[in-house]
Amino acid sequence: MADILGIGISALLANRSGLDVTGHNIANVNTAGYSRQRLDTTNAVGAVTTYGYAGNGVTVRGVERLSDKFVFAREIAGAASYSRIETFTAEAKRSDALLSDATTGLGTPLTSFFDSLSVLATTPSSSATRQTVLSAADALAGRFNDLQSQLDADEHSINSRVTQTVTEINNYAGTIAQLNERIAQAIGSSGGKIPNDLVDQRDQAVRDLADRVSVTTVEQDNGALNVFVANGQSLVVGTKATQLGTAPNEFDSGRVEVTVPGGAVISGQVGGGSLGGLLDARREVLDPAREKLGRIAISLSEAVNAQQAQGVDQSGNFGQPLFAPLAGAAPASYRNTGSAAVTVGFSDATQLDGRAYQLSYNGSAWSLTDAASGSAVPFTGSGTTADPFVAKGLSLSVTPGAAAGDKFLVQPGRSAAGQLQVALSNPSQLAAAAPIKASATVGNLGSGTITAGEVVDVTNPNLRTPAQIQFTSASTYTINGSGSYTYTAGSDISVNGWKVAISGAPASGDSFNVGPTGANSGDDRNARLLSGIATKALLDGGLNTLTAANGQLVQQVGSSAQTAQLQLDAQTSLQAQTITERNALSGVNLDEEAADLLRYQQAYQAAAQIISVASTVFDSLLAATRR
Repeated sequence: MADILGIGISALLANRSGLDVTGHNIANVNTAGYSRQRLDTTNAVGAVTTYGYAGNGVTVRGVERLSDKFVFAREIAGAASYSRIETFTAEAKRSDALLSDATTGLGTPLTSFFDSLSVLATTPSSSATRQTVLSAADALAGRFNDLQSQLDADEHSINSRVTQTVTEINNYAGTIAQLNERIAQAIGSSGGKIPNDLVDQRDQAVRDLADRVSVTTVEQDNGALNVFVANGQSLVVGTKATQLGTAPNEFDSGRVEVTVPGGAVISGQVGGGSLGGLLDARREVLDPAREKLGRIAISLSEAVNAQQAQGVDQSGNFGQPLFAPLAGAAPASYRNTGSAAVTVGFSDATQLDGRAYQLSYNGSAWSLTDAASGSAVPFTGSGTTADPFVAKGLSLSVTPGAAAGDKFLVQPGRSAAGQLQVALSNPSQLAAAAPIKASATVGNLGSGTITAGEVVDVTNPNLRTPAQIQFTSASTYTINGSGSYTYTAGSDISVNGWKVAISGAPASGDSFNVGPTGANSGDDRNARLLSGIATKALLDGGLNTLTAANGQLVQQVGSSAQTAQLQLDAQTSLQAQTITERNALSGVNLDEEAADLLRYQQAYQAAAQIISVASTVFDSLLAATRR
């Protein structure tokens, strides 16, 4: 039959457990990752009596942890997405501020340089103007160098943070594996009871891990949680944690890659979390920005130096390079066994497309492939200095000593901006004048006029050899007394690497002279051509000017930063919704816990009263039996 004392004791113990659980909730109200717990009770099965079943009190079935595995899955997915885009946004904004700001970007010194050349074209003999050009060129080169240095420093920072983040990932993986072991042991030794607080600690470790890298989880039958990264790469299986690693990039010892045991690189497979954000920012923002910046520097240097070579300086000598020649990078794989090296020059800077290429040797022949897609790239030449490989605007020379399996990563513009330097120190060496000039002989009787002359081939050995165009009749002429050529007004006359055009109606006996431009001539024709480089389409297959290319660079990085910010705003909202959802289910509400505390206290006091009544009844029974 029912036992009132037993009923009272069961009530007393159950409500005491309720007070314990409620107190535990209150104590952990500010504990990260804690899930609210609730006492799970049921009425004890009644005992049969002559009048039916009589209650036997209350039974405590356990302490329930209020959580939802689907909400948890959304939590860790949301944490990985939020952390990734937050990290990416910060890196993109840093690069955007660097490239777009008037005080740090390329736009202002680039404009100043070409403005100085425009002034030179109006006052080619002015020493002050010439010095201004050199100063502007030096400032422009310095800005290229500064931008390269800052972008390189940003990558160095990212590489350091990648290493640090991988260490943190490994630490959390180890913590999860240890908690798996403790949870499995606790479940096994308690007959299947879940150690709620250990599970909370493990789930919080998984959340912290998801802040650093995107993960998926699978729970085992024994309560252990398996964790996977990088499209199925195991990080934690039961009580075993796999340690991720870092290693130098195959072609760049300063570039950190993420690896798994055995050395396989998984940088391209890792996604989400701060680690994914760092790797994505390096690949999608820094690498393209440096390559584009380098191509602008290459195009500027190649075009200006080429035009300098087309003119003569104040001493009457052909112009020397204004900028020191630039070279692309072609680092060797650390797996190479040969001693060959690759020099990267430029056959046509307008054809550079911003892509990287892999040059490989199979023991008998070289091949060139797109580094991203692996597709073959056709090329000409034999790879020697005299006959380099030519492809995609590049000129590749390979020294002897290559071994089978050797390969090189050709990166045309990656470091070019940091190389740009002014090569001239004497303002008089600026080649403002054209190397030849044409004029009509004084005393000509006809109305013929001649253009100033234009250089077609600056390498022609006879370019500056004096020549005379003599009209033998109104419709025919000779050059240096040779030939008889038909005159067509306005048509080009090309000789010795130059061309002129005569218009009007020359008379028989009229002559025109073409000869070298002398020293201190005051001629400005080459200065005008130098200034005109600003409006030439020198990049992207002849589609963009230097200014337009810089604008594209700024827009490209700025767009990445803006898009990332929009994604961050959206992800912030989603993350807040998920956190709200979790808190509604698992969060501790102090008002609710205070109410539960009072409820359990009152029930505990009532249970004590039941025991007191039971004691009184028992004492009365004993007293009656003594009579």
